[in-house]
Formats: sequence, structure tokens, C-alpha cells
Amino acid sequence: MFILYASSAALAFAFGTFFTKGVTLRISIFKAIGPLFLLNGLFAIPFLGTGPSWKLITGPVPYLHLIAALSSGVVAYILFSMVAKSTASVSSVAPAMAPAVVLLLSPLFLSTSISLVQVALVLSLMAITLYPLRNSITGINSSKTILFMVIAALGNGAVTIIAKLLANEGVGMPETFIARQVIAGLAFVILFPPIGLKFRDFFELVRRSFFMAIGWMTSITAIQKGSPLVVQTFLATIPITVILIETVAYRKRPDRAVIISAILTAVGIAALSLTV
Repeated sequence: MFILYASSAALAFAFGTFFTKGVTLRISIFKAIGPLFLLNGLFAIPFLGTGPSWKLITGPVPYLHLIAALSSGVVAYILFSMVAKSTASVSSVAPAMAPAVVLLLSPLFLSTSISLVQVALVLSLMAITLYPLRNSITGINSSKTILFMVIAALGNGAVTIIAKLLANEGVGMPETFIARQVIAGLAFVILFPPIGLKFRDFFELVRRSFFMAIGWMTSITAIQKGSPLVVQTFLATIPITVILIETVAYRKRPDRAVIISAILTAVGIAALSLTV
């Protein structure tokens, strides 16, 4: 069943990532991120009555929520910055690298093992996937572009690991998702008040949040029910799906570098999962 959730998450994230471009064209990214986080949490309200009772102040749970919110905020800032200067498909490659990060971090946090061969495969995969995109973001040099993508991959991987750690503490999907969104959303709203947003801007915000909320809720459920690495393997197909959506929507052939990176990401992550 968790595979069905993972597949649904990949499709929802692909559409949400595509609609991110529309948000950046109309609204300042700093003003948009806070409301988007809060809207994401709003879409989870119907699920408040599901799952176990909340454990907001139990053991390590509050600290895990804070770290997850911080990681999500950093990833959001980087991805919105990249989308504003490039395309949604370019920005989608970095989060798709999260399975490699999950594999590297699992021995530290999930008590799993990893071989030197797997470490070498992970590092090689990240290098050959990110290198073609080094000049894909206007106004950002190649070194900074690669750094941004590595940080985004690390942040997304950290969020995945924390979702599994919260599940181990008995925390359900609604609390895992809503707590992270509300904390991150309030932080951005305080730091960058969404002053000047117009009513018509909310269509872009709500449309994007709808798909991203579905993606996060189904991915968290899949992670809690199955293997984080397998779930993230499905999510590695997001860049390819975003490319297809952009091609249909814009009737324009995507850049070769993006296609190469998207295919290498999906194939590489799939091959990596077979070594586990």
C-alpha cells in the first residue's frame, strides 16, 4: 500500500513544483513562502482526527519538529530562488537526490548499515547528476548553483529521516505534517510579512499548496508505512514528470542538460536502491 502513496506523492509533487513557477512570476518569493507553508497545513485539517494522539511536548518530538521545520524552510528558500531564475524542472532535480542523502544518513539516525561501495555510488551519482546543471540558473555561478542543490538535497533528506524518527516515536501523519508547516510558516511570515499580496495572488498560492500538501501527506504516510529509501526512489521520478508537464504546457523542448540530469537521477536512484 505504501507504494501507492509514494506514487501519488510523486505525481502531486510534480504538479506542485510546476505551479511554483507561476507563484514566483507574480509574488515576491520571500512574501510567498510563509503563506504557502500555512496553506499547506490548512489542507491537512480534515485529517486532524486520524492517527494517534499528538505528542508535541513528548521526549524528542518537539526538537524533531523544529529541525524538520528549519530544514523545510531552508529547502523552500533555495528552491524558490532557483525556480525564480530558471525552470521548475531544474529546481526539481535537487530534492530528487534525497534518497542518496537518506542512505548516507540512515546509519546515524535509523540504525542501518552502509558499505563503502554505496558511499562511492552516492557521491558519484550526485556528481554526475548535478554537474550538467551547473550553468542552468541565470545570475548564479556554477559553484553556487551546485552548492544550492546539494543543500536542498541534504535538507530534503533530513526531512525524510525526521519523518521516520517521528513515526518511531508514535507520531502520526497529521502532527508530523502540520507542526512542520505551521512552525516554518509562522517563522517566514514574521521575518518576511506578506504585505501587499492581492486577492488574485491567492489563486496561485492555493493551487500550488493543494498539490504540495497532497504530496507531503501521502509521502509522509508512505515513509511511515514503508522504507524511506524506497519511497524516495519513487520521488526521484519527479524531475522527469515536471519536464513532461512543462513540455506540454509551454510547447517547448526542454534543455538537454535538464533531461540528462533528470534521467540520471531516476536511473541512479533506482540502481542505488537495489544495493540496499
